Amino acid sequence: MPSSLQLALLIAILLPATKIAASLCDRCGVPAILGELLVGVVAGPGVLNLLHLPCFRSGHAVDSLMLLAQLGGVVLMFIAGVETDVERMREAGGTAFLVAFSGVIWPLLLGAGAAHLLGISWRAAFFIGGALAATSVSISARTLMDAGKMVTREASVILGAAVIDDVMGLFVLAFLAASCSTGKGEAFGVAPYLSTYLQNHFGAAARFPLLVQMSCIALCVVVYFVLAYSGARSLLNPLIIRLRKLTANEAVPSCVLALVLVYAVSAEWMGSVAAITGAYLLGFTFAESQLKGDIERSFYSLGHAFFIPLFFASIGLASDFHALRGHWIMLGAIFVIAIVSKLLGCGSAALVGGMGFIPSVRVGCGMISRGEVGLIVTAMGAEAGIFQASEVAVLVAVVLLTTLITPLLLRAAFRMTYAQDDLESDELQLAATDEAISAFHATAGRSQ
Repeated sequence: MPSSLQLALLIAILLPATKIAASLCDRCGVPAILGELLVGVVAGPGVLNLLHLPCFRSGHAVDSLMLLAQLGGVVLMFIAGVETDVERMREAGGTAFLVAFSGVIWPLLLGAGAAHLLGISWRAAFFIGGALAATSVSISARTLMDAGKMVTREASVILGAAVIDDVMGLFVLAFLAASCSTGKGEAFGVAPYLSTYLQNHFGAAARFPLLVQMSCIALCVVVYFVLAYSGARSLLNPLIIRLRKLTANEAVPSCVLALVLVYAVSAEWMGSVAAITGAYLLGFTFAESQLKGDIERSFYSLGHAFFIPLFFASIGLASDFHALRGHWIMLGAIFVIAIVSKLLGCGSAALVGGMGFIPSVRVGCGMISRGEVGLIVTAMGAEAGIFQASEVAVLVAVVLLTTLITPLLLRAAFRMTYAQDDLESDELQLAATDEAISAFHATAGRSQ
């Protein structure tokens, strides 16, 4: 079967399956994304092993599916950025930094300590701690969207902390990378190129390679965020107004999608941060735009109809749990550390930052899920020979299990009553009324 038809068949199987499972979960009072994740688990190597059926073994359909799934993560984070309450994000800036810092230190130290107590060398143990340090905000963002909580202060802290967490996780990754040199392949982006150039041409830089590497990363992160945010702020509205003059069908969403992809690529190439961070940054800029409503509606349909379900299903599809046999104690210990370190670390930081107990619990729950950075650290450790197959399987399982449990805990945390929730609910209703009135006047103005 040609690769194009294999890909078409895979999509035809996964899309309706994710939507049916999401609907069943929603009727049972369970977060809908859990159904989409479980479809991937059932279709993955542990149960049906869908991708290794004879009709899918040849060709590049599986690789193409995973690329579409990665695009789904990018689109999801752009939508999360568009739906962010900008004022609340600014108010939560200091708290978000505390949450992010604590959410990196606790998992790194507790994860490394627990792994060493289980008989793993300190070197491998710190790789395990590094894999547990980063947060995958995609899961929390989708849960907050489904629950209608994207404009709460807790959501602002979670999303802000996740962006900062991504940058901090990058520095942890750089330290781990410096401890092992595989010699396989070349790093991608401006920072590695600049670091290599300086070390090759300046003797002082060659004597302190780690310091040079970290300095280059810090410089690239700052330059990227300044240029990307200021450029979008000044050019976005004029650009959309010009795009609206195009007569082609859906010209604006198509061109904005291209811009999202440009920001995703530039985030990794120029800024040395994850692609989803670039997409979120552009969406965050759109959140302040007068044209937010049109973009939000278009991408909500595009993302949730096609890209985002494939993203969540792919998490389970990529997981193989056969190597876990005989290592259940290690899995249980690392899984508990993964939850407790984020829940206590991020929750206590939110409490110190001035949030109440229940909002702090919500923030801690929202930071539990792990994602692509954890998998990158796992792959790096495996490539360097630091991890055995069992340790790789444990970390992949922890990433998946934290992804599965985060929606449940976050949804349960928002069911806990809190006096401020009533006030925020009134504010949201008032804001929605004002937005509807503004939209009506804008429509009336265009019709005249």
